[in-house]
Amino acid sequence: MGRTGHVMEHPKIFIPQPIPANALRRLQEIGDVTLFERLDSRITREEVLAAVADQHILFALGDIPYDEAVIAASADLRLIAAMHVSATFVDIAAATRRGVPVTGIPNTLAETTGEFTFALLVSTAWRIPEADRFLRDGRWVQNQSQAILGSRLFGKTVGIVGLGRVGLGVARRCQAMGMKICYNKRSRLSPEEEAELGVEYRELEDLLGESDIVVLATLLTIDTKGLISAERLALMKPDAILINTSRGPVVDEEALEKALVEGRLRGAGLDVYQREIPEPGHGPRPGLLGLPNVVLTPHIGSAARETRAEMADRTVDNIERFLAGERPLDVLNPELYGEAAVQSERIG
Repeated sequence: MGRTGHVMEHPKIFIPQPIPANALRRLQEIGDVTLFERLDSRITREEVLAAVADQHILFALGDIPYDEAVIAASADLRLIAAMHVSATFVDIAAATRRGVPVTGIPNTLAETTGEFTFALLVSTAWRIPEADRFLRDGRWVQNQSQAILGSRLFGKTVGIVGLGRVGLGVARRCQAMGMKICYNKRSRLSPEEEAELGVEYRELEDLLGESDIVVLATLLTIDTKGLISAERLALMKPDAILINTSRGPVVDEEALEKALVEGRLRGAGLDVYQREIPEPGHGPRPGLLGLPNVVLTPHIGSAARETRAEMADRTVDNIERFLAGERPLDVLNPELYGEAAVQSERIG
């Protein structure tokens, strides 16, 4: 078939974990699907290497690395289709050397991630998970109790680091709560844009010192790795809250734990961690697990049913176009089609 594609009868398609039902049904209609069906465990590397040997199309998901060895193990590989914006877990260079296109999906997750980030912000400020456990444990014995006091959002200052589409979504929701919005990003907005959006620019250190809640919504790049260091955490107010739904390595997790334990921060809400699947020891630092003032979620910033279904269907769209002999919509190595290579600063 080659990279320009042609119609192929019953391609063999490998999927390393369950995907939304409609996308799976569509794939089963156009090919022979091999699916690892379990949700309570991950497919092993050995199982992946064995499963891909006779497959034509590899459906790629962030839990499962498709490195050079996996790509080499698929003798008749034609396409790798990732349900991911940048497919950083796929060795795109190795695929390109094989002449195999790699597709992603458009970055249409911003509204969902912005909504989730705001939900995490509210849950952390109002101590909702802790209050849930308090009630379930039978400890509710007073009305108007001082036992569980949250922090209201009205009148507070939120500082958003990275005012892209996700950050703007958070800003809109915070404005609806009567909050003041400060932001920091590499390229400052024009005065007209700031006035229209109702936001005020701050240098990072000033933002950290002024904000009651700091929201990290930046990409992970060489410049943002370790951005929130021990020194910068020390600039934050002792009653401030840190929210991170960007990428784990943006924050020095050890320094964050220390600040929380010592009472130099009121709380934190984290959806991302320095170590994530498939790294060994993935998840938050063990010391964070026992802290009542930390809300922890398993990287679910895009895990709305509707959003995941849209992501999966777009991935299938790319596969269908490829099998029809057309250029897929979202090619991550467009040089295979005689186009300019994709340039990105993102490292995660």
